[in-house]
Amino acid sequence: MTTDAETVRRLAAAIDAAPSVVSRSTGAFGVVAVHLPGSRVEGIRHTNAGRWEVHVVMAADSTVSLVEAEVLGAVQTVGITEPVDLFVDDIAERPGALPPGDQRVDTLPPGARP
Repeated sequence: MTTDAETVRRLAAAIDAAPSVVSRSTGAFGVVAVHLPGSRVEGIRHTNAGRWEVHVVMAADSTVSLVEAEVLGAVQTVGITEPVDLFVDDIAERPGALPPGDQRVDTLPPGARP
């Protein structure tokens, strides 16, 4: 099936901008991707049945409902009107997030000396 490269790239960028999405996912077997001339866009698939699949890793501090709303909003901004199936393949901490219970302080409290 032929898929418009610009649509796929815009969809990938819109999904990557979703705050609750840590990354796009290639699925359990690493095969979820759209193959374009000279590139591969991971985490998105356009099926022969005319449906889109979006596979993501969601942020641990998010909810599935929020991820769904953000991804479907991304799909709408791109102008895709075909059905979309969302798969949350994994859950991960946001990059740069402190581990739970980490009380690291980057600045000294007032009056403290180094």
